Amino acid sequence: MMISTGSEELDRRLGGIPFPSLIMIEGDHGTGKSVLAAQLASGFLASGKRGYIVTTEQTSLDYLRKMREVRINLTKPFLKGELGIAPVNTSRFTWNSQVAAKLLDLLYSFSSSLRMDFLILDSLSVIATFAQERDILEFMKRSRVMVRGEMSMIFTVHPGVFSDSILTRVTSVVDVYLKLSAASIGGRRIKVLERVKTVGGVMGAEAISFDIDPSLGIKVVPLSLSRA
Repeated sequence: MMISTGSEELDRRLGGIPFPSLIMIEGDHGTGKSVLAAQLASGFLASGKRGYIVTTEQTSLDYLRKMREVRINLTKPFLKGELGIAPVNTSRFTWNSQVAAKLLDLLYSFSSSLRMDFLILDSLSVIATFAQERDILEFMKRSRVMVRGEMSMIFTVHPGVFSDSILTRVTSVVDVYLKLSAASIGGRRIKVLERVKTVGGVMGAEAISFDIDPSLGIKVVPLSLSRA
């Protein structure tokens, strides 16, 4: 089953998002990871799905405000109970591998205890930085099983958080792997979405250039225009 991203432009180029699926969005600071994940949440909600967003970087109010500023309005489904937002204040922890392992276990328990269609974890970076490899792989394995129970899970991560060996194994587990980067073409700063992996033989572009316009949200930029 394919779900709309909530953006006609993205749908035309990506062909939608498979559901259920386990999705990894990787990208550095400022490449649009959180905004893209929120855009996918908007698509799920528009398709009648219910879900949760776990944010490790801001409060619920700040998250809703930030997304509203880029034309992704999640406030209405939040108030109607169609979307939950659970902030995790990672700054309060003294980090070590035991704390990271406990948080991964709590995240899985939280996810599996809720009746929902999708979960977004934005982001996994801080936890994964301190977690041991076996704990990361166990979390991914359990998430893989949970997704087979007819829900989608999206997690964002910064590049370099996973070692090469772990990244290879995580990539083999996920259904969709989207990689974001920033580029400067013809003096114009744009973002680039590379579709590294998508299951199910989904047709669409392998790379998309886009910008985040406060008045329009995610705006696909044809390479011919970005070079102008």
